[in-house]
Amino acid sequence: MRCKIPSILGTGLVLGLSPLAAAALAAEGPGLRGRVQLDAVVANDDEGSTFTGGELRRLYLGVDGDLSDDVSYVAEADFSGPEVVLQDVALAYQATPSLELVVGNFKPPVTNEDLTSDTQTLFLERSSFAGAFAPGRRVGVAANYARERWGLQAGVFGEAEESALDGEAGGARLVALRGYGDLLPGEATLHLCASAYHLDASSWDPTVRLSQRPETARVRRALDTGRFAADAAQFFGLEAGLGLGPLTLQGEGGVIDYDGPVASPQFSGWSGQIAWRWTGEARPYDVASGTFGRVRPDRPWGEGGFGALETGLRVSRLDLDDGMIAGGEMTTYGAVINWLPTTRLRLSDNLIQARIDDATAGVTDETLLTLRTAIDW
Repeated sequence: MRCKIPSILGTGLVLGLSPLAAAALAAEGPGLRGRVQLDAVVANDDEGSTFTGGELRRLYLGVDGDLSDDVSYVAEADFSGPEVVLQDVALAYQATPSLELVVGNFKPPVTNEDLTSDTQTLFLERSSFAGAFAPGRRVGVAANYARERWGLQAGVFGEAEESALDGEAGGARLVALRGYGDLLPGEATLHLCASAYHLDASSWDPTVRLSQRPETARVRRALDTGRFAADAAQFFGLEAGLGLGPLTLQGEGGVIDYDGPVASPQFSGWSGQIAWRWTGEARPYDVASGTFGRVRPDRPWGEGGFGALETGLRVSRLDLDDGMIAGGEMTTYGAVINWLPTTRLRLSDNLIQARIDDATAGVTDETLLTLRTAIDW
């Protein structure tokens, strides 16, 4: 959701609260939340061209809190760009100990990596697979049902909020479903999951365009399908993850089929990654969301310890070529070092090697290095 307000003081209106409820919210003393991510990027291609630059990758500010024992809220915006971009803006109702109902602007339950907060992902940017096929935040309603070792998530959503909406035209509809479970007893985790969504295109603009950068923020988009007509789309994906103390392995992949009057392409992608914490910490598994969570140093800096040191490797593949649509193919190899002196401070060194096969430019290679300082609260 994009807006040009200089702050989130109008959150009560966004949430649909009455002035009285908004005043009650303020009286409760909402908790402040946010994150700052500063990047330095060096990019080099096989033609010898080099790009260097710095970027304020994210600057989130927001509030969260409880309206009652059963109702909570969150409202957060990104101030890093030329326009303020609202992120999660939602109300959640804990109907039972196992069932949560959510309404607002948030992500549909699709792909483990997209549902994992960028403060907690292993790499600085999500895989090209998740970046291309996850539908992004939308206004909708969802139900999350979680038991001790498994969970189900389902939601119905409307148009992506960055769309130029036309009130007289039919908006897009997206229905998503995700089911997961932890198959190992005790502290070890074996996460298995399947997710799917169906998307009906908007009647005001029934076109689609997929594009993707080589898993680095401030570089050109390497793959691009251009716009093509599509009435509907169906996505199906699988996830797997293994957590054994300081070792974590994760993989996911899927396909998306588009139904169009001229072309009906099928695109596919996948990613796999491995992480090791040299200081012994585990990535906890959150059964409520079906994702791996935050690394917390056992011995933080300043308390007699070094913090947590994590290294990781990743390979991913994205294919946006099919029939009449020539969006290109990309394979990326990544390596990352994360040092967390304390739980909410992360210093990272992220290296990406990308091989891009484009119908126009042919096969090209890019090497991209990102250094990030990140803090959240």
